[in-house]
Amino acid sequence: MRERWESLSALVRLAEEFEAARRAAGMPTGLADYVTELDARAAAQHAPAVEGVTLASLHSAKGLEWDAVFLVGLTEGMVPITYAKTDEQVEEERRLLYVGVTRARAHLGLSWALARSPGGRAGRQPSRFLDGLRPGSSGSRVARAGARPAGADAAQRRSRSPVKCRVCGRVLTEAVECKLRRCESCPSELDEALYRRLRDWRAEQARAQGLPAYCVFTDATLVAIAEDAPGSIGGLSKIAGVGRAKLDKYGAAVLSLCSGGSPDTESGPESTA
Repeated sequence: MRERWESLSALVRLAEEFEAARRAAGMPTGLADYVTELDARAAAQHAPAVEGVTLASLHSAKGLEWDAVFLVGLTEGMVPITYAKTDEQVEEERRLLYVGVTRARAHLGLSWALARSPGGRAGRQPSRFLDGLRPGSSGSRVARAGARPAGADAAQRRSRSPVKCRVCGRVLTEAVECKLRRCESCPSELDEALYRRLRDWRAEQARAQGLPAYCVFTDATLVAIAEDAPGSIGGLSKIAGVGRAKLDKYGAAVLSLCSGGSPDTESGPESTA
């Protein structure tokens, strides 16, 4: 009952503000105009401009901004969520957190709880995405014995270090730019013929496996491969989005395409550096 009253009260306050603004601008006001305004706000997912707190998920917050934003529950298993298993899924979780962080105009609060309830067992760990962001966290996850297996993906280790543009040297923050290792505005050395071969091969792989194309490699990863044209597994492994599983499954085929040959997906990648 209280929630309904608060919702109706917010609509009344918004109507009063809407009418005052229209009158000040010398514009006509009416119920139809107000309904049109509400429809426009709903289409843009714009919260009513009244005093209060907006609760929103990271997905629904896209395109919106607030003066102060508080992101809570930033623990392993929540951000990234437990179901994120592949490199691409983990990076998508990182991009989602970036969306939340950039919703704040002036103030940002990040929090996490080590236990589910007060006095409970402190078995939770802060999100790996906070390493280097929170005080005293730089390198702490790697230093903790047993926190990560010795053979953890190189892509995960690289993600904690600043990625700089290989053309102008600027520190990159956008996920796509980090994959390409250059600013989108910097000149590209894309091998267009190789890029087309990679796209055709990816489409065949996706059809054969019944998967969306991005599950094989994302567009950004294909562009990065076509720009670098790596000649070895070591070079291919340095490209963001190419983890150990992708190397084992597609490494030989991709290197064959980069060298101008035909993909041979039956054999595994050579162990060259």
